[in-house]
Order: sequence, then structure tokens, then C-alpha cells
Amino acid sequence: MGIQLGKRRYALGFTVVEILIVIVVIGILIGIVTLLYPGYQKRTRDAERKSDMAQLATGFAAYALQKNNFMTSGSGCGLYGNGNGWLSAGPSDLAVYPKSMATCLQEAGVLRDTDFKDPLNCVYDSGGVCGTYRGTPVQAYMKATCLKSSVPITYILSHLENEPRKDAEVDALCDPGSVSDFTTVSQKWGTDYGMNYYVTVK
Repeated sequence: MGIQLGKRRYALGFTVVEILIVIVVIGILIGIVTLLYPGYQKRTRDAERKSDMAQLATGFAAYALQKNNFMTSGSGCGLYGNGNGWLSAGPSDLAVYPKSMATCLQEAGVLRDTDFKDPLNCVYDSGGVCGTYRGTPVQAYMKATCLKSSVPITYILSHLENEPRKDAEVDALCDPGSVSDFTTVSQKWGTDYGMNYYVTVK
């Protein structure tokens, strides 16, 4: 009878080979998740950026109907108060931004949220994870009102992680020197900031 109990206990256990197989399968699954998850995160952030930019374009269009301009020179918003530059940058971020454009949209009653930061929580080219001017792509929203073929136009720009760079195309969005407070060189949104996605405000 003792022999039969011993056999029963042995039959209920796992062999070393079976345990090794389970460990290998778990390792393979972890490897697959590790490879795929960062790509999934990037796609999710890019989708959020596109959604934010669509809301911002709608907000600026509503602002233009209300104020008869797309938040331009003398608005008190954006870089030097002239309505261009980093969308959410304000006095606490950069001294040259008297008020963030996102705040101005909220004050005009065209947007509820003033916290239009990139999904990586960036508001301007601060270095590190946010990117660096003329270095790594900057993960923050920009707004540019300028001339294109001498016609006024307004863009919302960002960098999508899963899209290739389009420096030449994005650099040519505005006529040279037509962006308030930006020189011909500094308005190269693609080359200088890595912007590769934009929405036209209509």
C-alpha cells in the first residue's frame, strides 16, 4: 500500500523538463511583450496628439470668429505676446511668454482645458525627454501664424513618434521671415524642432 501512495504522489508532480518548458514559454511571452509594448505606447501617444491638435484647431477657428484674428501680434499670448511659438508655455516656463496661448483660448471661452501639454508632459524645448532645439525632436505643441505664398495661414504642429521626419516639407510651411518674432532661420519647424505633423486652422 505504501508503494501505491508513493506512485500517486509522483504522478501529481511536475518533471524538471516540464518546468523548464513552462519557464521557456513564459520567457518567450515576456520577450514578445517587451518588444511590442513600446511601439503600442508610441501609437497611443500619437493618437492623443492628433486628437489634441484637432481640438486646438477648432479652438483657434472659434477664437478667430470671436476676435477676428488667429491670435496674432498684440494678443498678449505666446512668444512676446504675439501669438506664435510653444502653445502651452507661459510665464512660469519661459520669461518671454507673458501668457500661454492655451490659457488665452480658455479665457476666450473656446476651450475648457488649458493643459494642452504633449502626452509626455512637455510644453517647450526644455531638453531631456522633451527634445532639444536643433537636436532631438521636441515633444511639445507649437502654433505658427504666417504667410504662405503671401496668404495668411495658421498651423498647429507637433512631432509624432511613429512618423518619419519631413524637414523640407515642414520648413516650407511659411514664407521665409513671415512668422512674428521668428527669424528666417528659426522658423524651420522641421529641421530645428523635429515637427513632422501639422494641422491647418480653417
